[in-house]
Amino acid sequence: MEDRTELLIRAAQLYYEEGLNQNTIAGILRTSRPTVSRLLDEAKASGVVEIIVHDPIRKDPKLSYALRTKLNLRDAVVVTGSYDYPKALQRCCEAGLQLFNSIMENNRVIGITWGSVPQLLSEQMEQRNYYNVNVVQMVGCLGTGNPNVDGLELAIRMSRKMNGTYSNIYAPIYVKSEVVRDYLIQEPQIEATLRKAMHTDIILTGIGSMDAHTAIQEAGYWTDSDRMDMISRGAVGHLLSRPYDKNGNPVERRDWYVVGAPLEAMKAAEWSIGISAAEFKAEAVLGAIRGGYINTLIADQKLAQKLLELLAKTR
Repeated sequence: MEDRTELLIRAAQLYYEEGLNQNTIAGILRTSRPTVSRLLDEAKASGVVEIIVHDPIRKDPKLSYALRTKLNLRDAVVVTGSYDYPKALQRCCEAGLQLFNSIMENNRVIGITWGSVPQLLSEQMEQRNYYNVNVVQMVGCLGTGNPNVDGLELAIRMSRKMNGTYSNIYAPIYVKSEVVRDYLIQEPQIEATLRKAMHTDIILTGIGSMDAHTAIQEAGYWTDSDRMDMISRGAVGHLLSRPYDKNGNPVERRDWYVVGAPLEAMKAAEWSIGISAAEFKAEAVLGAIRGGYINTLIADQKLAQKLLELLAKTR
């Protein structure tokens, strides 16, 4: 047994400390390359080798794996730690930006909406020089009077951080007339932006809930009565300013028409990354995933645990 441990140590030293490849190590140890591979795996399993990833953002690999597999996601990242909602969302955006940087390439169309998540991402982004990158505002402006969250400024700011261009929708998120909506989406500049929104490569978005502090209501588009009416008809969250139920089915707003891409646009992206935090967002997040609008999730520990609880209850 002692000889075996020494063999594991020697194989690990040659591979990890001296940087030799497995074929070279096989020659030194007078064995085969597959045997060397098995020795290295055994060295990790037995504790001879410990691999430490120095990540400034602590993550929970077990919760990440559980969400990825149980929700059939392309990827999931769970940030550890107990924070209040603003801090948790900030940490999740930092983790989301890490993932974004790892998948970002030249010749990409990036879709964004409005709100805290794209605001935090645009602030945290460092300058990088890509080629032929376009940032697309997928839905009209929130219209709070705060350019940091309304949409237009976010697309401009983010595109500059990537040495790219931007495509904006110069219109409110809702209008009360179907005729006005149809006129706006046929306006050449808006029509071109909406076409791009249907063919994004990466979407970066927050996930709206149906609580009284949702940004749409605070911007004056919804009243308590409007919101409660949608909740009574099953709404649990909203994306692209469009409410949906627990299975992701749209819940239509009465007498309000969205100037923006449809929910189906979320499914077209190779990476549709939802970034969210806190337990109160769980039903909204789960509905977005069940609807197929989000294929990658960045969440904090509390949200991840609540999602797993909801899944356990529906079995």
